[in-house]
Amino acid sequence: MQVIRCALSGSYRRDFRTLERDYRELVANGCQILSPHRLDIVNPEEAFVKDGAEVDLSAYEIERHHLLALRQADFLWLHCPNGYIGVSGAMEVGYALALGIPIFAKVQPNEVVFERQITIVPSVFMAIEMLRTET
Repeated sequence: MQVIRCALSGSYRRDFRTLERDYRELVANGCQILSPHRLDIVNPEEAFVKDGAEVDLSAYEIERHHLLALRQADFLWLHCPNGYIGVSGAMEVGYALALGIPIFAKVQPNEVVFERQITIVPSVFMAIEMLRTET
């Protein structure tokens, strides 16, 4: 069975417990998470959240790495608690759309422009199963 690769985007400051749960579910279902590599957030109160391994990197460098990872991903998992995406998340969704990368989320984003662009599923497992049946 082929390993499915994903990137995880959206708000890393809102509903962090669900974000962590989704991250663990991705790993448990055999997904290789290309970005972020882990969720060891060291500055949850700052405007741009960083992992412990990223403290010496600029927001630009971190975002550049995330976009490079997204380019290699089979899908984007979008964490948008209560429909909130945020500016970085919206940019990453747009990038995934431009690349033709499928986007999945549990919650429909509030932004009407994304209404038909993101596949809403009840779980990470369902997204992965949908991808596996397409290949």
